[in-house]
Amino acid sequence: MNTPQDWLWCLAIIGVATAGKLGGSAVAARLTGMQWRESLQLGALMNTRGLMELIALNIGYDMGILSQRIFTMLVIMALVTTIMTGPLLSLLATREEKEDSLGQEPLLSES
Repeated sequence: MNTPQDWLWCLAIIGVATAGKLGGSAVAARLTGMQWRESLQLGALMNTRGLMELIALNIGYDMGILSQRIFTMLVIMALVTTIMTGPLLSLLATREEKEDSLGQEPLLSES
């Protein structure tokens, strides 16, 4: 990955992978009746299958199916999509979920 063009291809791969995994899961969850926020959270969790991707990539590389350049781009994609899960879930969490995770009392208590 020596050129800016290689890095642009890598960003495109990351974008397509994220849209496919996160978006596809979120749309399917929404079609089954989940709310958009929950659907996107589920999609974010489905985006974290990095270990399985790395195993498949190693097999493809060992068999000579993937070039070293493509293998590197796909490994970067697997790492980025896995690392982005935590921040993405925090971004999508509701205020109540954030308060519960911090161990605070909810704003409205059932009395």
